[in-house]
Order: sequence, then structure tokens, then C-alpha cells
Amino acid sequence: MDKSRLKIEPGIWLDARRAIWFEELSILAVADLHIGYNWAHRHSGQLLPLHQPDDTVTRLKELCDFYKPREFLLLGDIVHRALPLPQIEAELQRLLAELTGTHLRLIAGNHDRFLEKLISAPLETEYVHGKYLFVHGHQTSKRSERIVMGHEHPAISVGDGVATSVKCPCFLVSREVIVLPAFSLWAAGGVEMALQHRFEHAVAILGEKLLPIRLK
Repeated sequence: MDKSRLKIEPGIWLDARRAIWFEELSILAVADLHIGYNWAHRHSGQLLPLHQPDDTVTRLKELCDFYKPREFLLLGDIVHRALPLPQIEAELQRLLAELTGTHLRLIAGNHDRFLEKLISAPLETEYVHGKYLFVHGHQTSKRSERIVMGHEHPAISVGDGVATSVKCPCFLVSREVIVLPAFSLWAAGGVEMALQHRFEHAVAILGEKLLPIRLK
């Protein structure tokens, strides 16, 4: 039994690779890539290690090859900072070159200010498809039946009920909103969001497996 994917509703699949797949719409979406995270911090004087290469584009390409979506949505914070550094510009060029065969939609996030100066592709503020409103989430408006967003980097603590617990990235799901985990492996997550927004359930990512957790 494949535990790396979970059908939460007819036609809607969550993927442990931090993506959501709308099967009937042929739409694949991820959020919060934060490309160039380490280079942006080094530019600011914080010398983060570079021994671990940024594999964001490779992971996106694997998802695209697996699902072959009609549309691939990147829901904001595509970069950590839109700095004209050769390393960041090279990754953005590679992003556009690798994700062919799909309609790539770039939704602007709060970290993507000035990104259009670095990338030869248009940015959108939102995308509406049927009852779904796809946005980053830093500026949301209730104009559709359901919002699909990122921005919050949701995470939840999973433990053995005794002494051991670990904070895991997660999806948060309600009838009105689906929040995606950060696609970036560098991004930290918050634990309190599930309580604040009264989501019906979370789906924790435990390595290559998904664990549904009832919240109420």
C-alpha cells in the first residue's frame, strides 16, 4: 500500500513530496520554494553552509514527470529574496528550462518582490479555477468556495505519547482552506496554526509517508 500519497477527497491527492494533485483538473501545486535561501543569507552576512546543494528544481522536475500536469502552480515565495546573484539567476533559468510540457503558473508571494526583474516569465497575484482560488496566502480574499494556499509553512508535533516528539511539516485541511507545507527543506514551520484556524485535520509528512491526524 502506497503511504506516500493520500486521497483526501475525490480527485484530490496529497503527496509526501510536499505537493497537492487535483486529478480531474490536471493541476499540480506546491508552495514556498524559497530558491536561493542559502545564497540570500550569505549575501546578508550569515554564512550558511553550501555543502548541501539546492535540489528544489530537481524535485519539481520529478513531480512534473510523475504527474504530467496540464498546469503546474508555484504558490508564491518562489525565491527567498530576488537578488541579482549568478547562483539565484541560474536556478531560476533552470526552473523554466526543466519544467517544460506543462503550463507553469508563477503566483507571487511576499518574498517575490522584484522577481520579475530576474525571470523571463510573468507573475500572477492569484489563479481562479472553478471553485478554487489558488494564492500565496499573505493577501487572501474569500472569493471562491475554497482557497488553496501556502505562506504559513505549517508543521505539527507528532509523538509517541510518552516522551518523544518531532515537529513535521504538514498539510492543513478544512472545507474552506487547504494550506500546503513549504516545499523548501530549509523552511521552518509553525505548530500553532491548526489550533488558530480550526482545521478539521492535518496530514503530517513523516519522511516518505503521510500520517492523517484528526484535529477536532
